Amino acid sequence: MDLNASPVPEDDEEIYERHIEHYSAQEEHVESAVEISRREREERRKRLRRDRSDDRPVHVSQPPVHDHFYQNRNPRSYDKSRIPPGWLDCPSVGQEIGCIIPSKVPLGESYNDCVPPGKRYSFKQVIHQQRVLGRKLGLVIDLTNTSRYYQTTDLKREGIKHVKIQCKGRDSVPENVAVNTFVYEVSQFLLRQKSKKYILVHCTHGHNRTGYMIIHYLMRSQSMSVTQAIKIFNEARPPGIYKPDYIDALYAFYHERRPEMVVCPSTPEWKRSSDLDLNGDAVADDDDDDGGGGPAALP
Repeated sequence: MDLNASPVPEDDEEIYERHIEHYSAQEEHVESAVEISRREREERRKRLRRDRSDDRPVHVSQPPVHDHFYQNRNPRSYDKSRIPPGWLDCPSVGQEIGCIIPSKVPLGESYNDCVPPGKRYSFKQVIHQQRVLGRKLGLVIDLTNTSRYYQTTDLKREGIKHVKIQCKGRDSVPENVAVNTFVYEVSQFLLRQKSKKYILVHCTHGHNRTGYMIIHYLMRSQSMSVTQAIKIFNEARPPGIYKPDYIDALYAFYHERRPEMVVCPSTPEWKRSSDLDLNGDAVADDDDDDGGGGPAALP
């Protein structure tokens, strides 16, 4: 045995020495300023991403809520004071009498805020309804005492002639000049037309003035009595003329005696309920004069 030889290290001593060397090497590594800045920036990014994910709101899908109670409690209201009394519930149109169709006055679109959708009656609807029935309008005769109810734009676009014969609607029957003009316009239209077209005649409600004029035309164009002419109109436009002075004037004009069986119809319910104001006084027809009550219509 060589006493001067170095001793052979044990295995665990080698492992220990390697560990010491590795640890010493780690201690000798010092981070540079660039590395520190990069590391801190990366840590901030991770922290921000983590914070944002934690704060993100959670959306929960819910079915829409419809407040039916609120909707039903606040229905749309319509200003009915601007439309003629009784117009809403008055039947729109009667049956044809030859080529003549009695009607209440169509209201222009400027009245849409006053009339619920189911009650509207404008010339667009008139033209469409008559087409569905196989009728083509060629002439409209307006007997109201105002020009504010509608514009004639739709009529002109369709090539429909419009004739205005202004007649008062209360306390007097149409004058003879107006009657003669009506009979002339109807007769000339029928003589000149090449294909069958119809004439729409209207006052405010399409009963008294309209019936009075149509009966005059029937009396002058056909051989019949006043009673027969009244019956024809009443059946086409129930209940017919309901003003006694109009019926009396017809018999007087043609020098006929009014039979006892001819009874003036009672005022229709749709008109009777609107004839009295809050004080119980009679309300004048809305077109008795040409002022107020609604937007003016252009010719």
